[in-house]
Amino acid sequence: MLVFSLTGAMLISSCRPENATQVLVERESRYDFAHTVETLKNAALEAGWTVPIVHDMQANMHRAGVAVLPATIVELCHSGFAGEILSSDVDRYNLAILPCRVAVFQKADGKTYVSWMDYSRFSANEHGISLNVFRVVSSEMEEIVGKVVRP
Repeated sequence: MLVFSLTGAMLISSCRPENATQVLVERESRYDFAHTVETLKNAALEAGWTVPIVHDMQANMHRAGVAVLPATIVELCHSGFAGEILSSDVDRYNLAILPCRVAVFQKADGKTYVSWMDYSRFSANEHGISLNVFRVVSSEMEEIVGKVVRP
């Protein structure tokens, strides 16, 4: 993603202090894979977001003849926030990162993990409408994802 390379920031954070400038966050889930996906979707709906698409990456890879551990991308959309960004020609380029995505996946250790963009860190490179929208989105995403990740 070109936007990330322009930030000069590292991309992945496992919530360690030495990763304070990173844009993507990874945390262990409290639940197994299936329960994490369902709880995440329900938390988004309860918070007023929609879940337009869930990508079963494991099934997609299986169809391509590639075996991978369970992996799903849950797309989350909030029409109010998206509408603010899309109503501005200056900010409309951010469509490339909409809707918001949360990845749920297993690793070889058998644990389930969740990753998502830290929109507050991303917003540090923004201006105009996007700056404020992404800060609010970040807060709401933290609340939604907070329902499934370990503290």
